[in-house]
Amino acid sequence: MSNPILERIEQELRLINANLAEANDIAMLAAFAAIPADLENDSRKALRRLRDKMMERARIRADN
Repeated sequence: MSNPILERIEQELRLINANLAEANDIAMLAAFAAIPADLENDSRKALRRLRDKMMERARIRADN
């Protein structure tokens, strides 16, 4: 295959990867509404850190 074809394939794979990451983040953020109220404090802290990390990735993607 020629370089332009390989470069186009690489671009498409990067786009697919970014879209999958975004879809995963959206699904995870939607799950936060279903967190049980009686969840232990350490688990809540871990989920908050995960949520913050996902939100930061979303901000980075929005800036690009």
